[in-house]
Formats: sequence, structure tokens, C-alpha cells
Amino acid sequence: MNVLAHRNISQMEVRGTVEVNDRPIGKEIMSMSAYIQQEDLFVGSLTVREHLIFQAFLRMDKNVPDNQRIERVQEVILQLGLTKCADTYIGIPGRLRGISGGEKKRLSFASEIIPDPPLLFADEPTSGLDSFMAQSLIAALQQLAAQGRTIICTIHQPSSQVYAMFDSILLLAEGRTAYMGSRVDAIQYFDNLGYPCPMNFNPADHFVHTLAIVPGDEENCRKRVQDICDVYSAHEADLPEPETRERRQDYFKDDVHSPRRSPYKASWCRQFRSVFWRSWLTNNRDVLILRIRLYRSIFIGILIGIIFFQTSINQDGVRNIYGVLFFLVTSTTFTNIVAVAFTFPMELPVFLREHHNGMYRSDVYFLCKTTAEAPAFFIAPLFLITIGYWMIGLRPHVPRFLAAYGILALVSTSTVSYAYIISTISANESISTALSGPLTLPLLIVGGFFIDNTTIPGWLSWLKYISWFYYGYEALVINQWDNYGNITCDESYNRTDSPCIYNGNEAIEARGLDEGNLLIDVYGLLALTVGFRVLSYLFLLRRAYKRP
Repeated sequence: MNVLAHRNISQMEVRGTVEVNDRPIGKEIMSMSAYIQQEDLFVGSLTVREHLIFQAFLRMDKNVPDNQRIERVQEVILQLGLTKCADTYIGIPGRLRGISGGEKKRLSFASEIIPDPPLLFADEPTSGLDSFMAQSLIAALQQLAAQGRTIICTIHQPSSQVYAMFDSILLLAEGRTAYMGSRVDAIQYFDNLGYPCPMNFNPADHFVHTLAIVPGDEENCRKRVQDICDVYSAHEADLPEPETRERRQDYFKDDVHSPRRSPYKASWCRQFRSVFWRSWLTNNRDVLILRIRLYRSIFIGILIGIIFFQTSINQDGVRNIYGVLFFLVTSTTFTNIVAVAFTFPMELPVFLREHHNGMYRSDVYFLCKTTAEAPAFFIAPLFLITIGYWMIGLRPHVPRFLAAYGILALVSTSTVSYAYIISTISANESISTALSGPLTLPLLIVGGFFIDNTTIPGWLSWLKYISWFYYGYEALVINQWDNYGNITCDESYNRTDSPCIYNGNEAIEARGLDEGNLLIDVYGLLALTVGFRVLSYLFLLRRAYKRP
């Protein structure tokens, strides 16, 4: 089925040709057909109607007016019996209750027939459904076929009622054709071969048993299958009626011979509007994730505020402030990495399928996804710094506070961009989460808190220039201590191994930092944000360009 539909064949060696109306056809079959795959992939925070509207705006011809697209959505909802669940969320397992498995399968069909394709492939459409839902689904397929579409589907172990709903069948055994033709004639055909179907027995089960390779009796079974296939190959399958053949050729004619200059039916602007609309809805409706992010920021802000409450500006206080400033950078880092590494890979299969179906460009998806998520990654640091800054007792000046928030916001964008890289190179969220720790730790170590920057080995010193820990920590330290006045020091504290720090500039220099680097740090964070974002897009582009 994948070969016929020209999907998911990157790891396959394909021989032979696929023909439509006696004409060879390749990947252009993707523009004239729809493919319902076994795995149902959806963005679960959308309703059924919203999902179909999204499909209609990106898969229907660009010349179709918007009102006709909405009418088509309503028509498909009625056609596939989705009226009762039209305004119900599709659902996210464990997070958002949604529609049933049977409704999801019908929604898959609805998504594919929105553009009214003449050819429809379905890979095991009844898999995982009970007998009633399977029969209802095949009945919907019958209605679609009655409208002039050609529908090809694979099916395993259909009930007798489901089997009776097919017009023609193809039986494969050991990679060969055992029978292809009318369902009605199949029983008589096998009867003539000496394999009659018992009375009141499901014909589909009879064919499966006849062509099965039974463990322990492989040699006899393979001999039987070979004989059946040899008999079939010696006869030409029944040809369709000439007028039917002509009608089908006319139906496909325009699709087969009309090359498209672009695989996308929607313009770049329409793609952007539609994908951004979906991304925005998704981010705002995933309330659990939003709450976790905000509550975590509030909790951490209160926690460090209590631990470092109104820190005294003395020698111990200076060192405590070093620690809390680095903790702010570290907390923001891992909060964002976990958020992106857990959620972004979950959407990648949806993106890859929709992109390969010609719905939207990879740059559109990446731009919309990252733009729609941006507010959340600016709001969380605001809660953290607003609570922690004043409770800790950092410099009580609004410009300093705003600067601290700006620095932390840049750290946030840098870490999110970095997390996108990890997510786009990972096959799933488990790998993404597993990689994030080992890849991040070296950047954390050279961030300026655990080791003095002047003592980092030369062959490793370059690491700090790609570390947002380094830029963010130095910027926060400068913002806190630049031009700060007297810092009290008890003479008993003044030791040769740990001399007193008497003012803010000395506090900066004590960590091997440079008070003139504030703008450099800001530019460094901006450069990392852009650089990491570009790299992550290139990795996404590489995955998108792999042959589907």
C-alpha cells in the first residue's frame, strides 16, 4: 500500500512500476490521491470541526472561496457521521479527554477526502475497531465509492458482514497474487480449485485458512499456495467493462496529466495564517502544560526568595548572590529545555506527515511554532524574577530589575533555541530528554560559577562562547554589582586565600568577569538565540526533505 501511494518508502527497495490507467506514475500520484494510514495523527487540542477547517484551508484548491471551504467541511462531517462530536476536542491521552477510537478513524477519512480526491488508499482502516465500528466505517467507504471514487484498502480478518460490503478483492499469498476479481465470484473460483467454502462460514476466514502457512506443515502449505497462485497467473483477470474503463480514465485524466509547479495548494501567506492559528490554539488550550510552567516559576521564585531572603551585602552575602544569580540562569535553562524536549518531538510526526502531504512548507511550520510559543517563554521568567528579585534583596532600582528580567528573557530564548536543536535531531521525546542533560552539562560547567573563566584550559575555553550560562551569568553579575558602593568586611574575614571584596567592581573581578562586557553578553545571547534557531531549522529541514 505504501508503494502504491508513494508514501513511507524511504527504507524500501522498490522494483517494478505503478500505473494509473495504463500509464506509469510516480510521486505525482500524491497530488491526486489520499492515503489513510494505520496510525491516526492529530493535534489533540483542536476540535473535530477546527481540524477539518484547517485541512480545508490548506488542501483545497487555492481558487476555492472560503465560504465553500466551510460548506465542504460541514458536508464531510455529515457524510462521515461526525455531527455529534464536531465540537469535541480530539483529545490528548492522559491530558485532554476527547473522541473515541472509531471517531478518530472516521476523522482520518474525513481529513483525506476534504479535497475530494479521485483515488483513496486506506491501510487497515478497521484495525483496532470493534465489529460494529468496523462495519460503520466500511459503510462510509461504500458511500464514498458510490460517488465515483476508487478506494483501495488492505484489511485483515474482516467479519462476514464487512467482507460482503466490498466490490472486488485481491488475495496475496507469499508475495504472489492468489486471486483478484469480483468478491461474488471468489467463492466459486476457489470451489473450482477444490477448496469449497463450508456453509455458514466467513468467506474471508476461509481464504485466509486456505492460503495460510501453518507451523509444522510449511512444505505442504507452500506447495498448496504455489499451485493456487500458478493457476491464477495462467489466467488473465477479468477486465472491467469498456464503458466503465472509459469513465474512470476520464475521471483521472486531468489529475494524471496536469503537472503542478508547486506541491502546495495554498499560498505562503495562507499557510502561515492557518498554521499559526492552529499553533496559537494549541498553546493556549494545553492548560495543564501552561499551568505547570507558571506554577513552577512561581514556586521556584518563592523558594529562592525564602532561602536567600533579604541577603545582607557583606562578604558572605556577595558569595550567596553569586550563587542565586547562577541559579536563576540554571533554573530558567532546565525549565525551558524540559518543556521543549517533551512537547516538540510529539508534534514532529504530525508535521512530517502533513508536510509530505503537501499541506505547508517546513519554514512556515517552524516560524509559526516558535512564534506562537514565544509568549510563554517570556512570561515564565517574568514570574520568576519578579518574585525572587525583591525577596532576595537585589539592587532595589527599577531599571536594574528590568535589566535583570531582560537578561533572563534572553537566556530563556537562547535555551529554547538550543532545546529546538535537541528536539529536531531526536527521533522521539525519550531520546530528546536523554540527550539534553549530557549535552548541556559542559556548557553549564564553563558558565563562570563552578570554575574561574581565567583558569579554563585553553583547548576548552571556546566552549564558554557558545554557553548562555556564561553570558547570562556575567550579565546578571554586572547588573548587580556595577558601580556598587561600599561592601562591609570584617577584618577577621580578610584572609590571603579569600581577600575581602570592598566594592561592586571588585565583586565582578573576583569571578574573573569584566564589567565592560554587559553589551557583549547581550549580543552574545542574541547571537546564540539566532544561531541555535537557524541550526534547529536546518535539522528540521533535513528531516523534512527525507523521502517519505
